Amino acid sequence: MTEHTPPGAGPVLETGSLAPVGRRVLLESPPGADHTRAVREVWERHGFHVTHDESAHMTQPPDVYCVVAIGNEALGARPSPPLRRPHVARVLKAMARRGEGRAVLVTDTGPHVHDDAEPEAAAQRAADHAWWQHLAKHCASRGVLANTVRVGYTPFLGHELTDEAAGELLRHLVTRRPVAPEELAAALRLLASRGFGNVAGETLPLDGGLDASIVPMPSARPPRMDASAAEGDGAAVPDPFRLTGRVVLVTGASSGIGASIARECAARGADVVLAARRRPELEKLAAEVRELGRTAWVLTADLSDPARAADLVHEAWERAGGVDALAYGAGAVSFDGSGDNSANRQQLLALNSLSYAGMCDALLEHWVAAGRSGAVAAVSSLAAVSAPVANLASYGLSKAATAQFTTHFATSAARHKVRANSVLPGFVRTPMTDVTNPAFLEATNRLVPTGRMSEATEVAALVCYLISPAAAGLTGTQLRVDGGGHCLAGLPNLAPPEHTLRGRNPAVTPCVPRPRPAVPEGDHR
Repeated sequence: MTEHTPPGAGPVLETGSLAPVGRRVLLESPPGADHTRAVREVWERHGFHVTHDESAHMTQPPDVYCVVAIGNEALGARPSPPLRRPHVARVLKAMARRGEGRAVLVTDTGPHVHDDAEPEAAAQRAADHAWWQHLAKHCASRGVLANTVRVGYTPFLGHELTDEAAGELLRHLVTRRPVAPEELAAALRLLASRGFGNVAGETLPLDGGLDASIVPMPSARPPRMDASAAEGDGAAVPDPFRLTGRVVLVTGASSGIGASIARECAARGADVVLAARRRPELEKLAAEVRELGRTAWVLTADLSDPARAADLVHEAWERAGGVDALAYGAGAVSFDGSGDNSANRQQLLALNSLSYAGMCDALLEHWVAAGRSGAVAAVSSLAAVSAPVANLASYGLSKAATAQFTTHFATSAARHKVRANSVLPGFVRTPMTDVTNPAFLEATNRLVPTGRMSEATEVAALVCYLISPAAAGLTGTQLRVDGGGHCLAGLPNLAPPEHTLRGRNPAVTPCVPRPRPAVPEGDHR
């Protein structure tokens, strides 16, 4: 773990996952616009070197290409021109030739159909984003990861509404406040970091939970605008990616994704409560955590029994003197058969969903009683939103329940200053993939724009972002770590290499894994 201190800012944490791919940023944004100045300041505040000169980057492409498109009239933005597509494509092509980099589109346009939006302008903005996504898919296979930050009401980027209109808008948000400069800064740092290494075509909805579509009750008083949050005062603040002084309860911590989450939490300064079934593995991990100068508590628990969930929370709270965040990494996957799958379904729901929900309930009770804020991040699965393989219906059901419970929990717990988000990994390199049919893995990776599986460390980096103050503006969201396999889904190149067009051997093993016993995701056997 290292630190550096940019001018005008506090020490910036740089773990291996938070280290930037580079510090040279090319900013594509209308000259003189409020949002151009604001985004430039956000980058520079954290030690990045920003230029608007495209020609200077053609021989040596930028490390990060940041395109800003702010113009949603429904949020009070001034009209803005469409993307300069030839210019954007030229820069991305140069980055792709080099084979590495990050590209970020900062926009205030999403899938929502606002009453106050002008249809033609909204259609143009939507077309620009669709074009960006197609470029993102082409770039991902060449080492350049392009993603989007979608901001909601953001006065420091030039959004300007009357007090009455702004108050009404905030009543539709889970967080009930505008986006703050430090939240955008953290999102940009995340997207420029090495740990965000297998995410492509994703959108970070930095909009206060607008996707929840909450119903503002008539009796609810409009929130008051927080001028400091809306404008920012420029004062140095602690790095929001730090978890120093926080206790994180990590389930499924004995191996796989859960163990990676625990290590990353400790690297960012957190003390951790490690929970899983196998004590020897937990004790070994606890020793690693303590070598980093952090405290670790070991609790054995079998979360296949949901009745154990609340007891685990109470024990963790008592042992650690409180818990600030939950990272739920426990889980299992097993295939259905052709007959009655009710037993398998119940087992998967118990571990993947019901125990998680029970832990959230118990933690919220503690947080409310203590007057303490909290954060939750659950490891769901891409199977929650897609069905890529046969016989995973029960698993997909359990993971969809996990993700959707998280979104509802975020809405319910927001008034207690508790946030909740979920991460949906695609295939992650774990002991399970080591015994998966190689032909199946190869076929799967051909559908992934980055061409590879994710690493457990990459999932851990996103989980740690979501439970940290850096993600204060995110709640109720579902973010994917899958190499762009879902956000950029579509038909692959339909002209495969010549060797695949020749006669096929009918004896070749089908590219679908055979049903096998349940293998825990975070807590492997």
